[in-house]
Amino acid sequence: MHCSKPRRREGAGLAILERAKKQGRYVLVGNKCDLVGQAAMPEGYIAASATTGVGIGELRARIVPAAPDPQEADFLTSLRHEQLLQESVEALGQAAKAVEFGIPHEMLLLDLYAALRPIDAITGATTADDILNRIFSTFCIGK
Repeated sequence: MHCSKPRRREGAGLAILERAKKQGRYVLVGNKCDLVGQAAMPEGYIAASATTGVGIGELRARIVPAAPDPQEADFLTSLRHEQLLQESVEALGQAAKAVEFGIPHEMLLLDLYAALRPIDAITGATTADDILNRIFSTFCIGK
């Protein structure tokens, strides 16, 4: 985050911040303060610079008590990850409906693969479809 003008994603990004505030576990940080000065920092933010190290000690001191215990963490800080996991949950819901309706196992697998793809996107797993898409995106077929 840049000190002079905090960038916030409207909507879902603010929702993540509100959930963190409700749990009382959050730290607001403005980076690159070496470029714009600490006076430009909005109220409540820690002025920090990854380049010079200014504010890193204060940041460390505030992160440790604010960090959730990994055993009880129950929300994600990445909007992208949250959206991908929601896609996965929706696909699993479709798979559950397919089981209820007695859909053949081969068709059920399509829903299960649809649930796996977003998780692969989070973990960075590369699928055969990804490789084929990359290969064919560079070709001009039909000339």
